[in-house]
Amino acid sequence: MYEPFEAQIKGWLEEEPALSAASVLQRLTKIDPSRFKEKNLRMVQRLVKVWRMEMAGLIILNGVG
Repeated sequence: MYEPFEAQIKGWLEEEPALSAASVLQRLTKIDPSRFKEKNLRMVQRLVKVWRMEMAGLIILNGVG
C-alpha cells in the first residue's frame, strides 16, 4: 500500500526531518483520499520510524554528521 509512495515520503522526511507521521498521512490523503484514511495513522507512524532509523544509519555509515 505504501511502497509506491516510499520514495516520496522519504523525500519529505529528508526535506523536513521534524515532519510528523500525521502530516505525512495528511499529504498522502490529499494524493489519494480513497486509499489513505485516519485509521492508517498507526501504520504510517511505524513506517516513518523505520525510515528515519534507516536514514540515520545511512548518515552514520557515510560519515556525515
